[in-house]
Amino acid sequence: MTAIEFTPVHSIPKIVADSRATFLTHRTQSLEFRKQQLRALLRMLEENADDLTAAIKADLNRSADFEIPTCIRATKDFIDNLEKYTQNQKGTNVLDHDDSYVRLSPLGTVLVIGAWNFPIMLVLEPLAGALAAGNTVILKPSENSEHSAKLLTRLVEKYMDPTIVSIINGAVEETTVLLEQRFDHIIYTGNTMVGRIVMQAAAKHLTPVTLELGGKCPAIITSKADIAKAAQKIAGWKVANCGQICLTVDYILCPKDLQEPLIQTIIGTWQHMFGANIKDNKSYPKIINKRQHTRLEGLLKAVKAENKVVYGGNSDAENLYIEPTIVTEVSLKDTIMQDEIFGPILPIVTSESLAESINIINSGEHPLGLYLFSEDKHEVEEVLSKTRSGAAIVNDVASHFLNHSLPFGGVGNSGMGRYHGKYSIEAFSHQRAVMVRSSHL
Repeated sequence: MTAIEFTPVHSIPKIVADSRATFLTHRTQSLEFRKQQLRALLRMLEENADDLTAAIKADLNRSADFEIPTCIRATKDFIDNLEKYTQNQKGTNVLDHDDSYVRLSPLGTVLVIGAWNFPIMLVLEPLAGALAAGNTVILKPSENSEHSAKLLTRLVEKYMDPTIVSIINGAVEETTVLLEQRFDHIIYTGNTMVGRIVMQAAAKHLTPVTLELGGKCPAIITSKADIAKAAQKIAGWKVANCGQICLTVDYILCPKDLQEPLIQTIIGTWQHMFGANIKDNKSYPKIINKRQHTRLEGLLKAVKAENKVVYGGNSDAENLYIEPTIVTEVSLKDTIMQDEIFGPILPIVTSESLAESINIINSGEHPLGLYLFSEDKHEVEEVLSKTRSGAAIVNDVASHFLNHSLPFGGVGNSGMGRYHGKYSIEAFSHQRAVMVRSSHL
């Protein structure tokens, strides 16, 4: 495959300026115009679903995929419910002849910076929300998922109005120049380090940001949990996309006496999914590139040196393969517990009580997702009241992401802002207070 063609740096300021100028023509204001853009996006998704899925397969070796169906569902939702999502919200009148309401006004030009782990969904789903809110949009796909970025570039240029949606490709140099431009909102999905860079750049123009970052998402398992179901949920998500998911379980907090049945069920689930020799299974996803593989090999080397691996631990740099791995006797001071793993390595930290688990979680940064496995409503309430996280899921992992009636977002180091469904339109709009007073008063 030929390498992706980066956007010439000198052209980036004009692309952004043209997009901002288009917004000032007010073409994007009407709901019917917004629906036209959304219908074009929907056609792009439906007519090219197979090609988009193949691009994801080439980048990450994911086959059966939910990215395209998720984008289609989100786009249809905006088309079907745009009037409801954008209607004025009635305020309380101070006087009888006042008319007070909140009007959702499009912000202007939105920059969407996607991520390589879900290279289609994390570009097109924010795009759908920004279009539904009445903005013009600049897209920046990840250069690390180059098959997806190349296809997105071709399809966006074919299907979308080029005055409304533009796409810019590049790496650090191009993104640096892009972030120097003035936008009316930036949404970035990725790691916390780059999130800080995006926020610093946005601050120069006082541009609001939505940062969808990550963090070490914990799973708490108590004695009141269904261990088999907990293990199956955790196991499935830990190998989905080879663990390269910001919402996957980063580590488990579990009493010592529950760990062996948990471990055996996790192993059994993996082997049921991929067979006894996972490396030979063609459907097992791969690590995105050599840089990420080298980073994960470093983590494996550290835990192997301390004899903490109880399952897995093998890797193959040439094929970007990391075997699903379980690590026990893990200390919070271990290297593997310092940063988000973002791979199929699963540490288990011994925690003998719910109170201890809560203290461990609160000793670190707020995670994007927190998962509690328990059938006890009092334990659920204790976790919800005594912890902070972007989302909290009971007896499941990451399922809230697919429920667009819920906001998706982080808190603290795991991000800021929220989107999905009506929350996307709120994210990419200004909630403008309007008060109309009678001139006869």
